[in-house]
Amino acid sequence: MSIFKNIKTQISKVKSKAEKVGKWVSFAQQVRPSKDFNENRLPSPPNYSSRQSWAAHPEVENKSSFVPLGVEKTKPEDLKADVFFIHPTTFFGNKNWNASLSHPVANTIVDEIIMSGQASVFNSCCRIFAPRYRQATFYSFLEGGKNGQKALDVAYSDVARAFDFFINNLNDGRPFFIASHSQGTVHAIRLLEDKIDKTDLVKRMVAAYTIGFEFPKVKFEEDLKNIKPSQSATDTQCVIAYDTYIDGAKPLSVLDRTQLPFSKEDGTWEWKKRASLATFSTNPISWKSGDELADASQHLGAVSNEYVKSNFKLDSLLDKEVAEIEAARLSSIYENEVSARIGEDGYLYISKPIHRQFRMMLLPGGNYHNYDYSLFYMNLRENAEVRLEAFLGK
Repeated sequence: MSIFKNIKTQISKVKSKAEKVGKWVSFAQQVRPSKDFNENRLPSPPNYSSRQSWAAHPEVENKSSFVPLGVEKTKPEDLKADVFFIHPTTFFGNKNWNASLSHPVANTIVDEIIMSGQASVFNSCCRIFAPRYRQATFYSFLEGGKNGQKALDVAYSDVARAFDFFINNLNDGRPFFIASHSQGTVHAIRLLEDKIDKTDLVKRMVAAYTIGFEFPKVKFEEDLKNIKPSQSATDTQCVIAYDTYIDGAKPLSVLDRTQLPFSKEDGTWEWKKRASLATFSTNPISWKSGDELADASQHLGAVSNEYVKSNFKLDSLLDKEVAEIEAARLSSIYENEVSARIGEDGYLYISKPIHRQFRMMLLPGGNYHNYDYSLFYMNLRENAEVRLEAFLGK
């Protein structure tokens, strides 16, 4: 009898997974733009001399200033570095391939979820600068063709201009970090190669936290000459990267159409599928790149957003006029939440999080993409401080 019960349980799990994947596929079709990319339909570009073009800026009140409950804020005069933070995809519209700078839902998600839950990681040691940009719509990563490439090119052109403005007008020669997530990491990888690695700026870059999008090992072998993969908690002028999955998951890389830009000798860029490229990862608990398990006892703490109101579903991401989200604060610290190890395939695998709020928005295939920052919030926060002190001590 127990055998049949076990079979029934397994069948139920398979059906549940199929239903989730089915909903995801249906959603993906809904966010597919109805027309091909057209430069004549692009939204107006941002003006980075205007504070309105920045989601986070020291002179503009924003929620990247949030700190976890029980944590004391750092005084502005004690912030010894800056971070240039590139936010992830928050535009899922199907009316255009690139978001308008005034898109209400995309901006609300950046302001109420990303600034508080991700960018704030760095506010113990950095002034935070996070540009708004004409981000490529989510479907650009599913299409794997010319439309998505052109949309991502436009998005990167904004990020590159924002970085130039940051360096020339805002940074004042201070040490800086690059930090990013998801689509932001696609642009960060390109920025490292295009604007930093082969210039004097590399001497001022403390580290790059390029999280939530596979970082190809070949970049270190062929393209980046001065920026290296991080191998310890105190390395500088280096890359920290990882993508989070539940232990036992099998990332569907064979079906992945997402592409990354690679520079050519003639100064142009070509796109290659990331599924065909070996990925580099850093364990955000041990800060090593080997396959050793970092026990949950070493986990300094996960942190989540807490909201005044949050009516957030997949349908809310479509071309709506408003998003009912308002972050009130960051939670207290959840220590020893997960263990973590890097698998042979280069992905980061974790134990099941103890608390429900860190498993509510999973993606298909056991993908903890939406928790890349929140699960390791305190480890990231402390490590940024450690790397900055190592940098300043050189």
